[in-house]
Amino acid sequence: MSENPSGANRHISTTVEAPEPCRRVIHAKVERALFDQEFAERLRKAARTHHKPGFRKGHTPKAVVERELGDMLRAETVDALIPKAWISALLEHKLSPVGDPALENFAFPDDGPLAFDLVVEVRPEIELTDVDNLPAKRRQVVVPEADIDTVIERLRESRASWETVEREAQDGDQVTLDLVPGCEDGTFDDDRAIPDQKFVLGAAHNLAEFNERLSGAAAGAERIVEVTYPGDHPNPALQGRTVKFRCLVKAVGQKKLPDLDDAFAATCGPVQDVAGLKADIRKDLEKEAGRRVAQELDAQLLSELLKRHDVPLPPSMVDKYLESSLTELHQRNARLGRTSSPEEDAEYREQGRPHAVRALQGMLLLEAVRRREGIKADKELVDERIAEIAAENGFEVDRYREFVDSGDERERIEYDLLERRTYDFLLSRAVVEDVPADTDVLGDHAPNA
Repeated sequence: MSENPSGANRHISTTVEAPEPCRRVIHAKVERALFDQEFAERLRKAARTHHKPGFRKGHTPKAVVERELGDMLRAETVDALIPKAWISALLEHKLSPVGDPALENFAFPDDGPLAFDLVVEVRPEIELTDVDNLPAKRRQVVVPEADIDTVIERLRESRASWETVEREAQDGDQVTLDLVPGCEDGTFDDDRAIPDQKFVLGAAHNLAEFNERLSGAAAGAERIVEVTYPGDHPNPALQGRTVKFRCLVKAVGQKKLPDLDDAFAATCGPVQDVAGLKADIRKDLEKEAGRRVAQELDAQLLSELLKRHDVPLPPSMVDKYLESSLTELHQRNARLGRTSSPEEDAEYREQGRPHAVRALQGMLLLEAVRRREGIKADKELVDERIAEIAAENGFEVDRYREFVDSGDERERIEYDLLERRTYDFLLSRAVVEDVPADTDVLGDHAPNA
Protein backbone atom coordinates (compact mmCIF):
# COMPACT_ATOMS: atom_id res chain seq x y z
CA MET A 1 0.00 0.00 0.00
CA SER A 2 1.58 3.25 -1.12
CA GLU A 3 1.68 6.37 0.95
CA ASN A 4 1.73 10.00 -0.07
CA PRO A 5 4.81 12.17 0.68
CA SER A 6 3.33 13.41 3.97
CA GLY A 7 3.12 9.87 5.30
CA ALA A 8 -0.70 9.83 5.18
CA ASN A 9 -2.54 6.87 3.61
CA ARG A 10 -3.64 7.71 0.03
CA HIS A 11 -6.95 5.88 0.56
CA ILE A 12 -7.80 8.13 3.52
CA SER A 13 -8.68 11.81 3.17
CA THR A 14 -8.97 14.22 6.07
CA THR A 15 -9.86 17.86 6.45
CA VAL A 16 -9.68 19.87 9.65
CA GLU A 17 -12.07 22.44 11.05
CA ALA A 18 -11.20 24.71 14.01
CA PRO A 19 -14.48 25.75 15.69
CA GLU A 20 -12.55 26.89 18.78
CA PRO A 21 -8.88 27.86 19.36
CA CYS A 22 -8.08 24.57 21.11
CA ARG A 23 -10.62 22.27 19.44
CA ARG A 24 -10.26 20.53 16.10
CA VAL A 25 -12.84 18.53 14.16
CA ILE A 26 -11.25 16.11 11.70
CA HIS A 27 -13.60 15.12 8.88
CA ALA A 28 -12.33 11.73 7.68
CA LYS A 29 -13.26 9.60 4.70
CA VAL A 30 -11.95 6.09 4.06
CA GLU A 31 -12.33 4.80 0.51
CA ARG A 32 -14.48 1.72 0.14
CA ALA A 33 -11.62 -0.02 -1.66
CA LEU A 34 -9.45 0.16 1.48
CA PHE A 35 -12.28 -1.18 3.65
CA ASP A 36 -12.95 -4.03 1.21
CA GLN A 37 -9.25 -4.87 1.03
CA GLU A 38 -8.81 -5.03 4.83
CA PHE A 39 -12.10 -6.89 5.32
CA ALA A 40 -11.07 -9.47 2.70
CA GLU A 41 -7.75 -10.01 4.51
CA ARG A 42 -9.54 -10.58 7.82
CA LEU A 43 -11.99 -12.95 6.15
CA ARG A 44 -9.12 -14.91 4.59
CA LYS A 45 -7.37 -15.30 7.95
CA ALA A 46 -10.60 -16.30 9.66
CA ALA A 47 -11.31 -18.94 7.02
CA ARG A 48 -7.92 -20.57 7.66
CA THR A 49 -8.80 -21.31 11.28
CA HIS A 50 -12.61 -21.58 11.15
CA HIS A 51 -14.05 -24.99 11.96
CA LYS A 52 -17.48 -25.91 10.59
CA PRO A 53 -19.00 -29.38 10.95
CA GLY A 54 -18.90 -31.14 7.58
CA PHE A 55 -15.74 -29.33 6.47
CA ARG A 56 -12.11 -29.89 7.28
CA LYS A 57 -10.53 -27.18 9.44
CA GLY A 58 -9.40 -24.34 7.17
CA HIS A 59 -11.52 -25.54 4.23
CA THR A 60 -14.83 -23.89 5.14
CA PRO A 61 -16.04 -21.87 2.11
CA LYS A 62 -15.53 -18.12 2.56
CA ALA A 63 -19.20 -17.51 1.90
CA VAL A 64 -20.07 -19.66 4.90
CA VAL A 65 -17.45 -17.96 7.07
CA GLU A 66 -18.72 -14.53 6.01
CA ARG A 67 -22.30 -15.49 6.82
CA GLU A 68 -21.28 -16.58 10.33
CA LEU A 69 -18.51 -14.09 11.17
CA GLY A 70 -19.11 -11.25 8.72
CA ASP A 71 -20.64 -8.74 11.15
CA MET A 72 -17.85 -9.24 13.67
CA LEU A 73 -15.14 -8.95 11.00
CA ARG A 74 -16.72 -5.77 9.59
CA ALA A 75 -16.73 -4.23 13.06
CA GLU A 76 -13.08 -5.23 13.57
CA THR A 77 -12.18 -3.68 10.21
CA VAL A 78 -13.88 -0.41 11.10
CA ASP A 79 -12.15 -0.41 14.52
CA ALA A 80 -8.79 -0.80 12.76
CA LEU A 81 -9.44 1.91 10.13
CA ILE A 82 -10.43 4.67 12.55
CA PRO A 83 -6.95 4.78 14.22
CA LYS A 84 -5.36 4.77 10.75
CA ALA A 85 -7.41 7.82 9.81
CA TRP A 86 -6.39 9.48 13.10
CA ILE A 87 -2.68 8.87 12.45
CA SER A 88 -3.09 10.02 8.85
CA ALA A 89 -4.61 13.30 10.09
CA LEU A 90 -1.83 13.80 12.65
CA LEU A 91 0.82 13.38 9.94
CA GLU A 92 -0.92 15.48 7.31
CA HIS A 93 -2.08 18.39 9.47
CA LYS A 94 0.67 18.36 12.12
CA LEU A 95 -1.75 18.40 15.03
CA SER A 96 -0.67 18.56 18.67
CA PRO A 97 -3.42 16.73 20.57
CA VAL A 98 -3.67 16.81 24.35
CA GLY A 99 -5.84 13.69 24.56
CA ASP A 100 -7.55 10.98 22.57
CA PRO A 101 -10.14 11.95 19.95
CA ALA A 102 -13.88 11.38 20.29
CA LEU A 103 -15.72 9.66 17.43
CA GLU A 104 -18.77 11.51 16.09
CA ASN A 105 -21.10 11.46 13.07
CA PHE A 106 -20.15 7.93 12.05
CA ALA A 107 -21.62 6.89 8.68
CA PHE A 108 -21.12 3.51 6.96
CA PRO A 109 -23.45 3.19 3.95
CA ASP A 110 -23.91 -0.01 1.98
CA ASP A 111 -21.62 1.40 -0.67
CA GLY A 112 -19.37 4.44 -0.82
CA PRO A 113 -16.74 5.61 1.65
CA LEU A 114 -16.68 5.20 5.40
CA ALA A 115 -17.11 8.69 6.90
CA PHE A 116 -16.79 10.02 10.44
CA ASP A 117 -15.54 12.94 12.52
CA LEU A 118 -12.79 12.86 15.12
CA VAL A 119 -13.06 15.65 17.69
CA VAL A 120 -9.98 16.44 19.74
CA GLU A 121 -8.50 19.15 21.94
CA VAL A 122 -5.10 20.49 20.84
CA ARG A 123 -2.37 22.62 22.28
CA PRO A 124 -2.93 26.29 21.44
CA GLU A 125 -0.98 27.84 18.58
CA ILE A 126 0.77 30.84 20.12
CA GLU A 127 1.86 33.78 18.01
CA LEU A 128 4.37 35.77 19.99
CA THR A 129 4.22 39.53 19.88
CA ASP A 130 7.13 41.69 20.97
CA VAL A 131 8.91 40.23 24.01
CA ASP A 132 11.37 43.09 24.34
CA ASN A 133 11.33 45.79 27.03
CA LEU A 134 9.40 43.80 29.61
CA PRO A 135 9.38 46.00 32.76
CA ALA A 136 10.73 44.55 35.99
CA LYS A 137 12.00 45.77 39.35
CA ARG A 138 15.09 44.29 41.03
CA ARG A 139 15.35 44.67 44.79
CA GLN A 140 18.74 45.36 46.35
CA VAL A 141 20.22 42.46 48.27
CA VAL A 142 20.48 43.64 51.87
CA VAL A 143 20.90 41.41 54.94
CA PRO A 144 19.92 43.17 58.20
CA GLU A 145 21.96 42.43 61.32
CA ALA A 146 18.74 41.22 62.97
CA ASP A 147 18.51 38.37 60.44
CA ILE A 148 22.05 37.26 61.31
CA ASP A 149 21.19 37.40 65.01
CA THR A 150 18.11 35.25 64.38
CA VAL A 151 20.20 32.56 62.70
CA ILE A 152 22.71 32.63 65.54
CA GLU A 153 19.92 32.21 68.09
CA ARG A 154 18.61 29.21 66.16
CA LEU A 155 22.11 27.71 66.24
CA ARG A 156 22.31 28.27 69.99
CA GLU A 157 18.87 26.71 70.44
CA SER A 158 19.91 23.66 68.42
CA ARG A 159 22.95 23.18 70.69
CA ALA A 160 21.16 23.84 73.97
CA SER A 161 21.53 21.48 76.91
CA TRP A 162 19.12 20.72 79.75
CA GLU A 163 20.09 21.48 83.33
CA THR A 164 18.13 19.71 86.07
CA VAL A 165 16.35 22.11 88.40
CA GLU A 166 14.51 21.52 91.69
CA ARG A 167 11.32 23.45 91.00
CA GLU A 168 7.93 23.16 89.35
CA ALA A 169 7.87 22.86 85.56
CA GLN A 170 6.93 25.83 83.43
CA ASP A 171 6.68 26.54 79.69
CA GLY A 172 9.95 25.88 77.93
CA ASP A 173 11.15 23.31 80.49
CA GLN A 174 11.82 19.70 79.59
CA VAL A 175 9.88 17.21 81.71
CA THR A 176 11.13 13.62 81.95
CA LEU A 177 8.47 11.11 83.01
CA ASP A 178 7.30 7.53 82.93
CA LEU A 179 4.11 7.25 80.90
CA VAL A 180 1.55 4.52 81.71
CA PRO A 181 -1.44 4.22 79.33
CA GLY A 182 -4.86 3.47 80.78
CA CYS A 183 -7.11 0.49 80.04
CA GLU A 184 -10.77 0.41 79.03
CA ASP A 185 -11.80 -0.48 82.62
CA GLY A 186 -10.11 2.63 84.02
CA THR A 187 -7.02 0.85 85.45
CA PHE A 188 -3.44 1.44 84.35
CA ASP A 189 -1.23 -1.30 82.90
CA ASP A 190 2.29 -0.91 84.35
CA ASP A 191 3.53 -3.60 81.96
CA ARG A 192 2.88 -1.16 79.10
CA ALA A 193 4.72 1.70 80.77
CA ILE A 194 6.89 3.85 78.49
CA PRO A 195 9.88 5.02 80.57
CA ASP A 196 11.81 8.27 80.34
CA GLN A 197 9.50 10.12 77.95
CA LYS A 198 10.55 13.73 77.42
CA PHE A 199 8.16 16.63 76.88
CA VAL A 200 9.08 20.26 76.33
CA LEU A 201 6.19 22.06 77.97
CA GLY A 202 4.30 24.41 75.67
CA ALA A 203 5.70 22.88 72.47
CA ALA A 204 3.23 23.30 69.61
CA HIS A 205 3.32 19.61 68.62
CA ASN A 206 2.30 18.43 72.12
CA LEU A 207 -1.24 17.41 72.85
CA ALA A 208 -2.81 20.37 74.67
CA GLU A 209 -3.87 18.16 77.60
CA PHE A 210 -0.24 17.26 78.40
CA ASN A 211 0.84 20.92 78.29
CA GLU A 212 -1.96 21.84 80.66
CA ARG A 213 -1.68 18.98 83.20
CA LEU A 214 2.12 18.84 83.43
CA SER A 215 2.54 22.56 83.96
CA GLY A 216 3.52 23.19 87.58
CA ALA A 217 4.56 19.57 88.23
CA ALA A 218 7.86 18.94 90.06
CA ALA A 219 10.00 15.80 90.26
CA GLY A 220 8.12 13.06 92.15
CA ALA A 221 4.67 14.36 91.19
CA GLU A 222 2.07 12.09 89.60
CA ARG A 223 -0.50 13.47 87.18
CA ILE A 224 -3.38 11.84 85.30
CA VAL A 225 -3.81 13.19 81.78
CA GLU A 226 -7.04 12.50 79.90
CA VAL A 227 -6.88 12.89 76.13
CA THR A 228 -9.78 12.87 73.67
CA TYR A 229 -8.44 12.22 70.19
CA PRO A 230 -10.08 13.98 67.21
CA GLY A 231 -12.18 12.02 64.75
CA ASP A 232 -9.63 12.60 61.96
CA HIS A 233 -6.58 11.48 63.97
CA PRO A 234 -3.98 9.81 61.68
CA ASN A 235 -4.15 6.61 63.78
CA PRO A 236 -7.56 5.01 63.07
CA ALA A 237 -7.36 3.06 66.35
CA LEU A 238 -7.40 6.35 68.31
CA GLN A 239 -9.99 8.31 66.30
CA GLY A 240 -12.65 9.69 68.64
CA ARG A 241 -11.33 7.75 71.66
CA THR A 242 -10.72 9.11 75.15
CA VAL A 243 -7.59 7.67 76.80
CA LYS A 244 -6.10 8.32 80.23
CA PHE A 245 -2.37 8.35 80.98
CA ARG A 246 -0.64 8.20 84.36
CA CYS A 247 2.47 10.37 84.35
CA LEU A 248 5.20 10.02 87.01
CA VAL A 249 7.44 13.07 86.76
CA LYS A 250 11.08 12.08 87.26
CA ALA A 251 12.93 15.31 86.47
CA VAL A 252 12.48 18.90 85.34
CA GLY A 253 15.15 20.41 83.09
CA GLN A 254 15.77 24.04 82.28
CA LYS A 255 17.18 24.93 78.87
CA LYS A 256 20.74 26.22 78.96
CA LEU A 257 21.97 28.00 75.83
CA PRO A 258 25.69 27.94 75.03
CA ASP A 259 27.56 31.22 75.42
CA LEU A 260 28.07 33.14 72.20
CA ASP A 261 31.85 32.98 72.11
CA ASP A 262 34.62 31.83 69.78
CA ALA A 263 34.46 28.26 71.11
CA PHE A 264 30.76 28.07 70.21
CA ALA A 265 31.39 29.61 66.78
CA ALA A 266 33.98 26.93 66.01
CA THR A 267 31.34 24.22 66.52
CA CYS A 268 29.11 25.76 63.84
CA GLY A 269 31.34 25.42 60.81
CA PRO A 270 34.77 26.06 59.35
CA VAL A 271 35.22 29.35 61.22
CA GLN A 272 37.55 30.44 64.04
CA ASP A 273 35.53 33.04 65.92
CA VAL A 274 32.21 34.85 66.24
CA ALA A 275 33.15 37.38 63.58
CA GLY A 276 33.87 34.55 61.13
CA LEU A 277 30.56 32.88 62.00
CA LYS A 278 28.64 36.09 61.34
CA ALA A 279 30.46 36.60 58.04
CA ASP A 280 29.64 33.01 57.01
CA ILE A 281 25.96 33.47 57.90
CA ARG A 282 25.83 36.78 56.03
CA LYS A 283 27.24 35.11 52.92
CA ASP A 284 24.59 32.37 53.05
CA LEU A 285 21.78 34.85 53.66
CA GLU A 286 22.95 37.06 50.80
CA LYS A 287 22.99 34.04 48.51
CA GLU A 288 19.46 33.10 49.56
CA ALA A 289 18.28 36.70 49.17
CA GLY A 290 19.85 36.78 45.71
CA ARG A 291 17.88 33.65 44.78
CA ARG A 292 14.66 35.30 45.95
CA VAL A 293 15.41 38.41 43.89
CA ALA A 294 16.03 36.21 40.82
CA GLN A 295 12.72 34.40 41.39
CA GLU A 296 10.94 37.73 41.73
CA LEU A 297 12.40 38.89 38.42
CA ASP A 298 11.25 35.68 36.74
CA ALA A 299 7.74 36.11 38.16
CA GLN A 300 7.54 39.70 36.91
CA LEU A 301 8.78 38.81 33.43
CA LEU A 302 6.32 35.96 33.12
CA SER A 303 3.46 38.12 34.37
CA GLU A 304 4.25 40.84 31.84
CA LEU A 305 4.54 38.20 29.11
CA LEU A 306 1.09 36.89 30.05
CA LYS A 307 -0.34 40.42 29.87
CA ARG A 308 0.82 40.73 26.27
CA HIS A 309 -0.58 37.41 25.07
CA ASP A 310 -3.92 35.65 25.08
CA VAL A 311 -3.23 31.95 25.65
CA PRO A 312 -6.38 29.82 25.34
CA LEU A 313 -6.21 26.44 27.06
CA PRO A 314 -8.09 23.23 26.32
CA PRO A 315 -10.10 22.27 29.44
CA SER A 316 -8.68 18.74 29.47
CA MET A 317 -5.15 20.16 29.73
CA VAL A 318 -6.10 22.06 32.88
CA ASP A 319 -7.92 19.03 34.27
CA LYS A 320 -4.87 16.80 33.74
CA TYR A 321 -2.63 19.34 35.49
CA LEU A 322 -4.99 19.45 38.47
CA GLU A 323 -5.30 15.65 38.64
CA SER A 324 -1.51 15.30 38.58
CA SER A 325 -1.20 17.82 41.42
CA LEU A 326 -3.97 16.05 43.32
CA THR A 327 -2.17 12.71 42.95
CA GLU A 328 0.97 14.24 44.45
CA LEU A 329 -1.12 15.65 47.33
CA HIS A 330 -2.64 12.23 47.99
CA GLN A 331 0.83 10.67 48.05
CA ARG A 332 2.04 13.24 50.60
CA ASN A 333 -1.07 12.69 52.72
CA ALA A 334 -0.54 8.93 52.59
CA ARG A 335 3.01 9.33 53.90
CA LEU A 336 1.55 11.34 56.79
CA GLY A 337 -1.17 8.78 57.44
CA ARG A 338 -3.92 11.16 56.30
CA THR A 339 -6.71 10.54 53.82
CA SER A 340 -8.51 13.11 51.66
CA SER A 341 -12.28 13.26 51.27
CA PRO A 342 -14.07 13.75 47.92
CA GLU A 343 -15.23 17.14 49.22
CA GLU A 344 -11.63 18.20 49.92
CA ASP A 345 -10.58 17.01 46.45
CA ALA A 346 -13.38 19.03 44.84
CA GLU A 347 -12.37 22.13 46.81
CA TYR A 348 -8.72 21.61 45.79
CA ARG A 349 -9.73 21.45 42.11
CA GLU A 350 -11.80 24.60 42.37
CA GLN A 351 -9.26 26.66 44.29
CA GLY A 352 -6.29 25.32 42.31
CA ARG A 353 -7.74 26.00 38.85
CA PRO A 354 -6.53 29.64 38.56
CA HIS A 355 -3.00 28.56 39.49
CA ALA A 356 -3.15 25.66 37.01
CA VAL A 357 -4.30 27.97 34.22
CA ARG A 358 -1.54 30.49 34.93
CA ALA A 359 1.15 27.80 35.21
CA LEU A 360 0.17 26.16 31.91
CA GLN A 361 -0.12 29.48 30.07
CA GLY A 362 3.32 30.46 31.34
CA MET A 363 4.80 27.11 30.31
CA LEU A 364 3.39 27.41 26.79
CA LEU A 365 4.58 31.00 26.41
CA LEU A 366 8.12 30.13 27.49
CA GLU A 367 8.12 27.21 25.05
CA ALA A 368 7.04 29.59 22.27
CA VAL A 369 9.92 31.95 23.13
CA ARG A 370 12.37 29.05 23.00
CA ARG A 371 11.10 27.91 19.62
CA ARG A 372 11.23 31.36 18.08
CA GLU A 373 14.64 32.26 19.48
CA GLY A 374 16.19 28.82 19.01
CA ILE A 375 17.06 28.47 22.69
CA LYS A 376 18.40 24.96 23.30
CA ALA A 377 20.31 22.96 25.87
CA ASP A 378 22.57 20.46 24.14
CA LYS A 379 24.29 17.53 25.86
CA GLU A 380 27.43 19.52 26.64
CA LEU A 381 25.47 22.24 28.44
CA VAL A 382 23.49 19.66 30.42
CA ASP A 383 26.72 17.86 31.38
CA GLU A 384 28.19 21.17 32.57
CA ARG A 385 25.10 21.81 34.69
CA ILE A 386 25.32 18.31 36.16
CA ALA A 387 28.92 18.97 37.17
CA GLU A 388 27.88 22.31 38.74
CA ILE A 389 25.13 20.65 40.78
CA ALA A 390 27.56 17.97 41.95
CA ALA A 391 30.10 20.61 43.04
CA GLU A 392 27.44 22.72 44.81
CA ASN A 393 26.29 19.72 46.85
CA GLY A 394 29.65 18.05 47.43
CA PHE A 395 28.86 15.02 45.24
CA GLU A 396 31.46 13.04 43.32
CA VAL A 397 30.75 14.07 39.70
CA ASP A 398 30.95 10.67 38.01
CA ARG A 399 28.74 9.00 40.62
CA TYR A 400 26.21 11.82 40.47
CA ARG A 401 26.15 11.63 36.66
CA GLU A 402 25.55 7.89 36.98
CA PHE A 403 22.56 8.61 39.21
CA VAL A 404 21.25 11.27 36.82
CA ASP A 405 21.43 8.93 33.83
CA SER A 406 19.72 6.07 35.67
CA GLY A 407 16.28 7.73 35.67
CA ASP A 408 14.47 10.91 34.67
CA GLU A 409 16.82 13.32 36.44
CA ARG A 410 18.70 14.31 33.27
CA GLU A 411 15.40 15.27 31.62
CA ARG A 412 14.45 17.39 34.64
CA ILE A 413 17.85 19.12 34.68
CA GLU A 414 17.61 19.79 30.93
CA TYR A 415 14.14 21.31 31.38
CA ASP A 416 15.30 23.51 34.26
CA LEU A 417 18.29 24.64 32.20
CA LEU A 418 16.08 25.48 29.23
CA GLU A 419 13.74 27.47 31.45
CA ARG A 420 16.65 29.34 33.04
CA ARG A 421 18.14 30.20 29.64
CA THR A 422 14.73 31.43 28.47
CA TYR A 423 14.34 33.73 31.47
CA ASP A 424 17.90 34.96 30.98
CA PHE A 425 17.06 35.81 27.36
CA LEU A 426 13.97 37.78 28.42
CA LEU A 427 15.97 39.50 31.16
CA SER A 428 18.60 40.56 28.63
CA ARG A 429 15.86 42.38 26.68
CA ALA A 430 13.96 43.70 29.71
CA VAL A 431 13.88 47.18 31.25
CA VAL A 432 15.01 46.56 34.82
CA GLU A 433 14.73 49.18 37.55
CA ASP A 434 16.79 48.77 40.71
CA VAL A 435 14.73 49.51 43.84
CA PRO A 436 15.28 49.43 47.62
CA ALA A 437 15.34 46.08 49.38
CA ASP A 438 12.01 46.62 51.16
CA THR A 439 10.03 47.36 47.96
CA ASP A 440 7.06 45.11 47.15
CA VAL A 441 8.03 44.22 43.59
CA LEU A 442 5.50 41.47 43.03
CA GLY A 443 2.12 43.03 43.79
CA ASP A 444 -0.19 41.68 41.12
CA HIS A 445 2.73 39.73 39.63
CA ALA A 446 2.50 37.17 42.46
CA PRO A 447 1.81 33.64 41.06
CA ASN A 448 -1.57 33.39 42.83
CA ALA A 449 -2.61 37.00 42.28
